[in-house]
Amino acid sequence: MSTIIRVLEANHGDCILVSHEGASGAVNILIDGGTSTTFKYGPRQRYDGALCKVLDELKNKGQHIDLAVLTHIDDDHIHGLIKAFETPDYLNKLVKSIWFNSSRLITQHFNAPEIPENNILLADDSPQTSVKQGKELEALLDEIGCKRVPVIKAGQVHSVGPFKLTVLSPSQNQLERLLHKWPSEEESGATSAHDNDYQLSLEEIWAADEFESDTSIYNGSSIAFLLEIDKIKMLFLGDAHDQVVVESLRGLGFNEQNKLDLNLVKVSHHGSQYNTSSEFLSLLRSSRYIISTNGSRHGLPNKRTIARIIKETNGQICFNYNDVIESLLLDSEREEYATRLEALDEAIRF
Repeated sequence: MSTIIRVLEANHGDCILVSHEGASGAVNILIDGGTSTTFKYGPRQRYDGALCKVLDELKNKGQHIDLAVLTHIDDDHIHGLIKAFETPDYLNKLVKSIWFNSSRLITQHFNAPEIPENNILLADDSPQTSVKQGKELEALLDEIGCKRVPVIKAGQVHSVGPFKLTVLSPSQNQLERLLHKWPSEEESGATSAHDNDYQLSLEEIWAADEFESDTSIYNGSSIAFLLEIDKIKMLFLGDAHDQVVVESLRGLGFNEQNKLDLNLVKVSHHGSQYNTSSEFLSLLRSSRYIISTNGSRHGLPNKRTIARIIKETNGQICFNYNDVIESLLLDSEREEYATRLEALDEAIRF
């Protein structure tokens, strides 16, 4: 039996495949889909992206996506999955169940009027059909018989094959804040400082570090969960708000004296300083802290996040793009701290 985690190259987004193969067969969980180019890229989308390649691999093995998790509406998490749903014989054939707190499910949950402007439309494969004439994602999920639950929120516990998933975010309050017309990606995506802080030394950061929380409603709605199988425990945080995750972990009985032992943490919001506090890190003991981004947007990852992980933990800080590492440390810091940063050249296997 083996469990494999692949943190795919998803540009400035997230796309993670968790697979388990045991005596009863294979189970696959896909968490987000990155940007559109994570699925296909280039002129007329002629080249296969990382997501397309792993889906082809699953098809060739006769396997499925037992659960797809769309953590929240930001383009760098959802758009690759949308492209895979639009393309025949991919997610529309492979996905058995899905977690996605769509606008329709949220309005039904709160018994509120539906907001048609928030519905996600899929283009079909006909060049004569525009996106506005395409099928709604909700209708496609109904059509293919994709299993769903009403809404995903903190406090729930679910099972997918041998996996146990304990939901840490979003809270009921964060879901309620989505009861309005959602903005375009251009409006919703600017939730981090655009200039990086790599000119600061670790010592300068540690001497005057104060945590300021992310204020994005859409990041706050992100699905985050603890994933367990056998003795393996992993946190997948999407872009979730730090304080909501902290409250959920404390509610489960974890604290500074009773830390949650983990095999890995997928750090929230691509290493933004607004989503990872020292308090959060003080509740964990993990061997790996994974940051998913190519460093091309919003000055992420913030060095302030790297500094907190180095100071508060003994774990390795892992990146799915090697080029990101080079700029994070000053020359004077490399000898002491470079061994704490590493690239994920291969899948993680347990």
